[in-house]
Amino acid sequence: MDLRKYVFFKVTYWVARIGLGLTFIISGIRKFPGTSFTQLPVDDPVGAYFNLMHELGFYWYFIGYFQVLAGILAFFNRTVVVSSLLMMPVTVNIFMISLALHMRGTPIITFAMLLGNIFLMLWHYENYSGIIKKPIAR
Repeated sequence: MDLRKYVFFKVTYWVARIGLGLTFIISGIRKFPGTSFTQLPVDDPVGAYFNLMHELGFYWYFIGYFQVLAGILAFFNRTVVVSSLLMMPVTVNIFMISLALHMRGTPIITFAMLLGNIFLMLWHYENYSGIIKKPIAR
């Protein structure tokens, strides 16, 4: 049964695609040099974590630029498959961090992001099937 012909799934696809793209772009921009990601004090575990990440400098900026790139790629039909692949480890990491730091409410949001990314990957399954299928013996 092809779920792509149902309006509900088409709308869900576009909401996930645009939502993740915008989320990644906005979150990535907040990691650019000179921009503070959070105003939480360092005595708060969440504030301490993000302060430490910010103090890493280059790595923090790399994550930001990577997120912006992945977010932009989500808006183009030619690159949405690559975008969902790039976003997957990031969304898993964000979800795990929100659980580990016991962020109130955030695990629900980050789990929704993870589900949206899984939905995008399932929507484009035929693009990945060559990687997953058993290779042909030669």
